[in-house]
Amino acid sequence: MAILVLTRPEEASRRFLAAVEERLGQRVAHILSSAIEIESVAHGPLPDGVASVILTSEQGALRARGAGARAGMTAWCVGDRTADVARREGFEAVSAGGDVETLIAAILKAQPEAPLVHIRGEQTTGDVSARLNKAGLMTHELVVYRQRDRTLATEVFEALADGETLVVPLFSPRSAGAFLRQAKPSAPLRVIAMSQAVADKAAACGARDIFVVERPDIEAMVLATCRRISMA
Repeated sequence: MAILVLTRPEEASRRFLAAVEERLGQRVAHILSSAIEIESVAHGPLPDGVASVILTSEQGALRARGAGARAGMTAWCVGDRTADVARREGFEAVSAGGDVETLIAAILKAQPEAPLVHIRGEQTTGDVSARLNKAGLMTHELVVYRQRDRTLATEVFEALADGETLVVPLFSPRSAGAFLRQAKPSAPLRVIAMSQAVADKAAACGARDIFVVERPDIEAMVLATCRRISMA
């Protein structure tokens, strides 16, 4: 059986591993190797008059209150997991179901009171604020964290050297680049991409065996990962 490589922060990786093992009904050989690390950055105050926030990551949701967003505010969230975190932080969370395109569409359909603020990391996808502003909804941005590449776990390089087949779920273009810049793209890697943008980044880094899930959510990623593991 292939080895599952988990590249998200440890807590999220362990949740994902538990979901995979539950679906397969057995323990799975795995390596925990976060591809990126998160650090907060200095930022200014929340813009005046903000009526609701936009959250495209769990990290943004975790830092929104510290950035000045008030409990009880509406939080427009990219997916269910981000929405769950936002609710625990005290927001009235609305989940768009998994990707930036559905998030933008949901906001434009609802036409919420403006201005809004996108609380995000230094690197982001989808040009959320620019597109909402162009559509007539005043939207600010507040960058509250950054991501840095981490050196992969020694076990990853050992498995690659031994020719082991690695199943690698990748959830963002950023993590795809961080992992594949260090791994050998010619190695037997089975990449599961959460979106076409992730797949495009993986392909640009040299990966060849790439599967894109039908829906950009955790359930679809778990199912695809189980299938790819079982191929071995």
